[in-house]
Amino acid sequence: MRQEKHVHETTRRQRALETLVIFRRSLIYQTKEFFQNSTLHGVRYIAETGRPIGEKFMWFCFTSIGAVTALVIIMSLWEKFQTNPTITGLDTDFHNQNVVFPTTVVCPEAAFDHEKSYAAVYKSLANYDDARAQMFAPFLELLTSLNFGNIRDAKLLSESIPKDQLEEHTVRQWAFEGHISCESTFVSCKYRDEDIPCCDHFEPIYTEHGFCYAFNSRFKSTAAEDIKTGAPHDLYETDKKWALFFVPNSTSRIFIFSNEEYFGSDFNAQIDWSESQLVEVRISKKNTYTTDDARQLSIGQRKCIFSDEVKLNYFPEAYTFSSCMKQCRMNKAIKLCKCNPPFYKPINNVPMCMVKDFDCLDEFKANITNIKDCLQCELSCSKTVFNIDKLIKIVDRPESTGVLVEFLTWPIIRYKREVLFGWVDLLVSFGGIASLFLGFSLLSGVEIIYYFTLRACCMVYKNRQELYEIEERIRKEPPPSIDLQLRLKSHSTLRVGAAPSSAVLLVKPAAGEPGGGVQRKHEKNFYNNTKNLYRTPKVLPDHGYGSNTMKSWKDSDQAQYMP
Repeated sequence: MRQEKHVHETTRRQRALETLVIFRRSLIYQTKEFFQNSTLHGVRYIAETGRPIGEKFMWFCFTSIGAVTALVIIMSLWEKFQTNPTITGLDTDFHNQNVVFPTTVVCPEAAFDHEKSYAAVYKSLANYDDARAQMFAPFLELLTSLNFGNIRDAKLLSESIPKDQLEEHTVRQWAFEGHISCESTFVSCKYRDEDIPCCDHFEPIYTEHGFCYAFNSRFKSTAAEDIKTGAPHDLYETDKKWALFFVPNSTSRIFIFSNEEYFGSDFNAQIDWSESQLVEVRISKKNTYTTDDARQLSIGQRKCIFSDEVKLNYFPEAYTFSSCMKQCRMNKAIKLCKCNPPFYKPINNVPMCMVKDFDCLDEFKANITNIKDCLQCELSCSKTVFNIDKLIKIVDRPESTGVLVEFLTWPIIRYKREVLFGWVDLLVSFGGIASLFLGFSLLSGVEIIYYFTLRACCMVYKNRQELYEIEERIRKEPPPSIDLQLRLKSHSTLRVGAAPSSAVLLVKPAAGEPGGGVQRKHEKNFYNNTKNLYRTPKVLPDHGYGSNTMKSWKDSDQAQYMP
């Protein structure tokens, strides 16, 4: 039983090997057929029988040069399509009736209130002990400006505080116990040249920059969460003044950016204000939007993301570059330390980092803040940038201090990014180049696939026995001698009694095939037209097919295979 199974397995392998051998012979035949009948420029002259080797080599060089040139141009077009398929220009059909004023963030150098921090510690952590309250208060004050740079110092200050009392509240809640109030941050404010209550328009925010107060911010912070604010403040062209003026109460850093963005460590302060200074900032607005045609391109090609294209888990309202970068840092912190840092937006079902987690955050702070791990964050396809065109600092007027943020001119310019080179343009360019250099089209590609798949397989199925016989004869016959002379063999004299031969393999038509043994019309025309070009009968290399092979076949010197 086992021996029969082994014999059956051996027979099956031999059949598979024989099928591969005759399939290879069928591919060789189809290759010659393809070269003779192909519509690609110059290809048929390479395989045409009777041509001198020098002429074949010449056409091979021409065809190769055309193919290489077409490939180089196509690759350059593909590179252009991948790297620079869009163009940015001025949007002429645009006029602003109203403009959203930029978000203006004021971060006091000392973001804590000492009396407030002392009172909170005295009643809770110090248990009404004045000495302990004086010892614990610096920890609470440091939490108001907590970030990755000073988190190690916060850990050291917390070592003297009992852990059970410290863990009664989250770190974020302790920070809110001692932060500076809005009334202590500002003296007065004006918007559109009209007096406004500062604390009704400047909202508290807690980020990597510590405690700050923001005008026209997207969110405001509480001890438990970040809350989305209402509609932003607009300016109109008819307003008396396109400006915001405020007087800080102490040394502060001031940030100016678009209302679309989410404030964090990605922003740097444009103004360092100190007491007895008057700072006048003249800004201009640069808005760029992308047309919907760019959606056909990948994010990597257009290098921007539409606001509704990617939904962030922690900032689902709309995509922006700053919110993506902040979520990336949050994800790394949660992955490495299993908690969310207190100066980030609180997340449901994710624990907030406690004092015991500060060692982990300090250890991995370089990894968490490394922007190279956030390469998936691209700029928004619709973005607004505020540039500082003029910055004036006046220090010799102690009676007139403050910060003035004002538009230099009314924004009347908008930029539009649109597709310069899309998929249709790429297809047309590829087709034109391939047709110019090679005469190639989509149907030429289909033809190549047809010749070397369907046609070759059909030949193995219909003419299997003949392919066996041809393969067997080729094995037994020695290879033909190579004649390197440039003289045409078709001009040599045909020996008496010699049988005609063909460079193309002769394959007997399948049994029962319609039209078997009858020359096709185009073959007759080809034979009648070409034989008049030579004075003597055309004699082609034998390649192992003698007169005995052709006795039972039609005397035609052309292939008779019809798949």
